[in-house]
Amino acid sequence: MQIGFRSQRQKKRLIAEINVVPYVDVTLVLLIIFMVTAPIVQQAVTVNLPQTPEIIDKKQQQLDDETTPFVITVTEHGRYKTSEQPDIVLGNKDLESLVAEVIARSQLNRTQMIYIQGDKVAPYGKVLHLFVLLKANGVGNVSLLTEPEGGDS
Repeated sequence: MQIGFRSQRQKKRLIAEINVVPYVDVTLVLLIIFMVTAPIVQQAVTVNLPQTPEIIDKKQQQLDDETTPFVITVTEHGRYKTSEQPDIVLGNKDLESLVAEVIARSQLNRTQMIYIQGDKVAPYGKVLHLFVLLKANGVGNVSLLTEPEGGDS
């Protein structure tokens, strides 16, 4: 019987391979940990970028001249002025024609920017009302224009 036992033992060969299943499990766990912590780490990084001088490109300047923005100003008394006709003051009854003009401009030139600037003491509701009217009527390039702090008033 001993001879039979040895022959069965000799028939079984040892497998000299690495079992990779635990390594795959550990790798997947680490991958999940890194995926969860990566957004947290990215939000915590703050960088002060260096300032560079502005370079004026002639082609860019010509392009800017072709697509000058249309500016609507809300005065301190809640009246409206435009950059095309700054001497004409429009009231609330003229707001509908002003909005129609801006809609027509935006349909003719989709890239033209429309800016709304309000006086410091202008009623905020007037500025917001004009902004919402333009956005609701499909004018996409509407922005509020502000002056940097410390600038001349």
